[in-house]
Amino acid sequence: MKFDSEMEELFYKRFNQLNLKYTIPSKEFLIKAVRPQMSERLPFDFYITIGAIEVAVIELKSTQYLKIFDYSRIDTYASENDIRFYVLSDGEQFIVTDRNKGFEKVILNFNQFVDKIIERKQVNLNDIKYRVADIIKELIMESKFKFLKDHFDNLHQSILDELVYDEINQRFYFDSFENINNVENKIFRLLLKDDKPLRKIYRYTTLSTIYSCLKYNTYRINCLVGMNDTTEVNYAENFVFGTNKDFTKANWKRVETYNNRFISSCSLKKDDLTQWRLYADDSKGICLELKVINEKLEGKFILKRISYGKRGGAHPELELIKTIRSRLNDELNINFDFKTLNTWKHFFKPHDYAVEQEVRLLYIHDDNEFPKKDWLLTTSHNILNPFVEFKLNDPDMPLHLTKIVLGPKCPENQINKKQFQQYIRDLRNKPEYILSDVEVGLSTINNYR
Repeated sequence: MKFDSEMEELFYKRFNQLNLKYTIPSKEFLIKAVRPQMSERLPFDFYITIGAIEVAVIELKSTQYLKIFDYSRIDTYASENDIRFYVLSDGEQFIVTDRNKGFEKVILNFNQFVDKIIERKQVNLNDIKYRVADIIKELIMESKFKFLKDHFDNLHQSILDELVYDEINQRFYFDSFENINNVENKIFRLLLKDDKPLRKIYRYTTLSTIYSCLKYNTYRINCLVGMNDTTEVNYAENFVFGTNKDFTKANWKRVETYNNRFISSCSLKKDDLTQWRLYADDSKGICLELKVINEKLEGKFILKRISYGKRGGAHPELELIKTIRSRLNDELNINFDFKTLNTWKHFFKPHDYAVEQEVRLLYIHDDNEFPKKDWLLTTSHNILNPFVEFKLNDPDMPLHLTKIVLGPKCPENQINKKQFQQYIRDLRNKPEYILSDVEVGLSTINNYR
């Protein structure tokens, strides 16, 4: 292994020659200093790992630079990638910042630094679990979210049953977070109001888009990264955690997660002039009327109305999540993770967008499954962005096309209406198409020029 300095080589050998181990009742993990691959060009020299988990990043500098060195890039990287410690050191003195303890900063020698990495927090799990359940239930029952309170049976016991402790990262979280019916997912689902089932929603787009959909028998869903509002990816996380997460500084694991979340943005607004102007080529495009097949909304698909913040910046739903985390930290001195926020964050947006009444279909993709992911360069922002395509009106899709509405300024709308009707009649003769109930109509907006 090549090192950039003697200091790096000495630290690497000194740390790893200790053969440190982190032992919990069920397992033993090796603790190592790991040098990043040279191609990564990261703002630090080493990871400290426990097993496969990165718990610290460390940058080595000469002693004279310790007080003046700007290691904000290390801070940013640790925050972006959820790494507990970030460290600046000359090999003997270690300036350690602990993100689990409110960014507490301490100066340690080598042995103290090692002790810091391997220390285990003694937790009385039975006592803590009951107190966590009490606090979460209290905050939910005191909240103004009636639908959440009325539809969550056995809340206290459910929390007790699913609460687990991650000893390496020293954080609590709800177990089985991949299960859509676990406690955490249920909280988010009920916060996002299912009191009025969705029947029909509307997607505004260009004339060329619907032509391609029909020609190639596809319904395309694009990754959120390349969509029109490029700042929204981390709106909810920034609100809850108070950090300004930046996609451009995320490591490849987080980038991969972002690029496996696909969104189809629709609206509750039917034949709406603002939607025509914004999303349908300034009214020259079309609107797709989509029927919601609710029994298909399981597992990989989530369809929800967007929760918008209030004027002035408040967002009550996210404030509840934020308050749960802060209250548990303040009263019990524990860190609590909402593991599924990375999924549900896509259904929260600032107040500025409330006029759109957006409904969003989220598809969570696995690279090992069909449909296969492909890439394109977006026309709106020139962002390289992945997409997936389903068969139009695929039986497994929760959205089925029932009507194509041509916009108020659609070119030659009367002729195009007839032509689209004829094209669909032709396509119905092909067995691979499912278009038997698709109609074509015109916008009722007559006075827009």
